[in-house]
Amino acid sequence: MNKIEAVLFDMDGVIFDTERVYLEHWIKIFKKYGYEMKKEIYVSVMGRGRENIMKTFVKIYGENLPILQMYKEKDQLLVQAVKEGQVPMKPGAKEILNFLKENNFKIALATSAKKDRMMMQLKIGKIENKFDAIVCGDDITNSKPDPEIFLKAAQKLSVNPENCVVVEDSPSGIKAAYSAEMMGLHVEDLKKADEEILKYCHKSFKNLLEIKEYINEYYTV
Repeated sequence: MNKIEAVLFDMDGVIFDTERVYLEHWIKIFKKYGYEMKKEIYVSVMGRGRENIMKTFVKIYGENLPILQMYKEKDQLLVQAVKEGQVPMKPGAKEILNFLKENNFKIALATSAKKDRMMMQLKIGKIENKFDAIVCGDDITNSKPDPEIFLKAAQKLSVNPENCVVVEDSPSGIKAAYSAEMMGLHVEDLKKADEEILKYCHKSFKNLLEIKEYINEYYTV
């Protein structure tokens, strides 16, 4: 069992309850333009980065899908929702971050979100100073399931990949952690653990408090 020195967190669906709001907005916007967004389609692209998501949606719905305009509207709705406090932190988020700090783990945020929206959410949640390193969508070339984002975060922390834990809710994020040779811990959000997630993650949990207890039991001195 490797020594764990750092914990890397995804943001949307892990630290903040963003994915549910995302899905609600996509359903409304797709309906407005005469299309139907289904939960299983959205879940399949979670965490994969904007370019990959747009390509997937166009592939599914056709070349006439006005995806750029739809994304613009979605971004506006999400910013408004964040500002109005409609995107709460996930249960246990502050507790696990404080616990890791108190026990001298290094902490990184590794999110596909763009920097402006990421910083807005961190400041509203008053957790912008909890992370020793941050890597966001602006900092990477390849989106999850490519491991680039996690490898960059580990590099910023000066920690070897095999000594990192990744907390993720999406299949693409869990695959990215696996490809980075890091221990992936899945936390349920819109996506419950299926065969694919269980194949690539070390263990799946219902919430962040369960992950906190797991790390406390097995990885603290």
